[in-house]
Amino acid sequence: MAERALKAPDSHYLLDLQTELGDEYRDQDNELDAYREVREMRVPALAESDRKYQLVSVDPRDPDVTEESLQQTAILTLERPKLFITGGEGDTQQTLATDREHWTEETLWRCGTRSPGSDTMAQVTDAALNDGGGWTKLLWASDLWEARYKVPKPKASDETDAYTDYDKATEDAKKRAGPPFEWLYVDPRTVYPQWSGGRLCEVLEVSERTVRSTFRRYHLDRDGDGNIVPEELGVAGTHELREKVQFLEHWDDTWVTYAVVGKNHQQTPTGYIVKQFKHKYPFGVPYDYAPGLTMNHWRNRKVGWGIGHTKLWLVKYRAFLRALHANYVARDLLPPLVTYGDTPAAVVGTGDGLPREPMDLHPGEILNLAPGRQLQTVPMPPPDTLERHMQLIDNAIMQLESPRVTTLSGMEGAGFAISQILSYTRTRVGPIRHNLERLLEGQTEKLWTLVRERAGEKVWVFYSGGDKDAAGYLGLGPKDFERPMQVRWEVQSELPTDEMLRVRTATERLNNGTWGADEAVQYLGDNPDEIRRSRMRDEIRSSPQYKQYLMAQVFMNAGRGDLLAKAGEAEQMAMQGQLPSPGGGGPGVFEGGGPGQPSVPDLAALAATPNGTGATPPGTPGPYQPGAPQGLPPGPGVG
Repeated sequence: MAERALKAPDSHYLLDLQTELGDEYRDQDNELDAYREVREMRVPALAESDRKYQLVSVDPRDPDVTEESLQQTAILTLERPKLFITGGEGDTQQTLATDREHWTEETLWRCGTRSPGSDTMAQVTDAALNDGGGWTKLLWASDLWEARYKVPKPKASDETDAYTDYDKATEDAKKRAGPPFEWLYVDPRTVYPQWSGGRLCEVLEVSERTVRSTFRRYHLDRDGDGNIVPEELGVAGTHELREKVQFLEHWDDTWVTYAVVGKNHQQTPTGYIVKQFKHKYPFGVPYDYAPGLTMNHWRNRKVGWGIGHTKLWLVKYRAFLRALHANYVARDLLPPLVTYGDTPAAVVGTGDGLPREPMDLHPGEILNLAPGRQLQTVPMPPPDTLERHMQLIDNAIMQLESPRVTTLSGMEGAGFAISQILSYTRTRVGPIRHNLERLLEGQTEKLWTLVRERAGEKVWVFYSGGDKDAAGYLGLGPKDFERPMQVRWEVQSELPTDEMLRVRTATERLNNGTWGADEAVQYLGDNPDEIRRSRMRDEIRSSPQYKQYLMAQVFMNAGRGDLLAKAGEAEQMAMQGQLPSPGGGGPGVFEGGGPGQPSVPDLAALAATPNGTGATPPGTPGPYQPGAPQGLPPGPGVG
């Protein structure tokens, strides 16, 4: 029985869905907001304390969560992830797999960094590490190929050249435009997913925008009751500058819908759909999800925990203790004073029925007291207990931090520190790395599907690392993605020392015969077919034919092609048993040696004659004779 097609959602469905999902994910949204406040250091150290117990206005906010989030994000985004595709044993299959690798990597990076200031891979990595979950989506953007679709098609009666020119014009237009896709990061705070049978089947994005810009862009207004309606049905009025509405983006297996929603004058929900169409994506919704740290009993979540979540409350508590300690320090520097002895001063009422003597003390001030009076500090307990407690909290947080290299003691200390960092990266951040790799695999499969199903023709991306027909461009079409291949992404998080260990492992296994060259090359992150071609290029460069060709190029570029011709003549004469003329030396190879000027001696001619007899040194002055080499006089001994 065929599955029934989904009906297009209306504004009432979207408003109800927003309310339903907002309630379902409210706790996760609150956790995410609380974590981001600490990460952005927006929580005051004494936020929950009574102001009357604060002696000084200090706010020592703790940057521990912020620093670790930046550090770990930098480690995972310092280098781009590497794609590995296994296509088969044959050279043709391996070459196609290599082309797919380079094309996919370049396409994703260019589509993910197309907007100024955006980097989808860096943003989703940061979200997975710190927010507890990263979301991305891959969209078909035919508008980017507007110039390609504007190229006029040839008529059936046109000659073959017209079709050739049309093909060239369309390919050039596609190269200039770049890949017609958008790879976008989605803020986990604004995304609300729905799962069915373990599959992501529906996604709602909710973002906040200003009324003026949104209404102007989509030609909207409000009617007399405040409902959002088309501009021609609205009542002309003014909107406050800070008034906000919400923009909804809804995806299901069939439809994509964009709507503007808000509240009317009765504070009831109102909305209007501004765009809706069938997306025709065979894979359904274009989103993929990379969880952060998760627990086995969590289900249907949009975020897990970030790497700093386990120490979040300890960090907030430490900030409070530091602020409290600052108040202790202020008390020790400016302690409260008490007066002893009689005083003729009149008491001043304070409104609570108790007499109090006015006193305004300043640091370094000399006080002249009446006879019989003295001032003494109020005895206070030392802050030892507080400082010991602060040390306990510091140690607890340190156990939860990623290891850092501080001081090293010889090579043993350096090796231990590096091993600690690598161990932390593999264990604590390892699950998040694998989740990011699965997200990339999902987006890769969607990208290939869009080339086959939506583009329907070759897609070009600028790639400077290949020797393709079009220099600097690499193009693949639907037929290039018909063959199924195994996809594996690897998020890079290795140190140089770790790379050295990989090289050593590959070398030992090659020497032991437990690996072939292909396995070793793949283990080191390269492609066997590229390495084979590179080694063959080295063989060609070491051949005599290539060296002779390169030598000819060097002489030609130096403007001394005449020397190359003379060398050929000399070689021919030597094969015939003849000696070159003493003037064959000519001027220097790259400089000097004009008529009547010194030049490089013809040492071969000197060595070929017995004791140098008859070989006149080049550069000897002599009468000019037509036909003789300039600057070299004719002499006896010439064969």
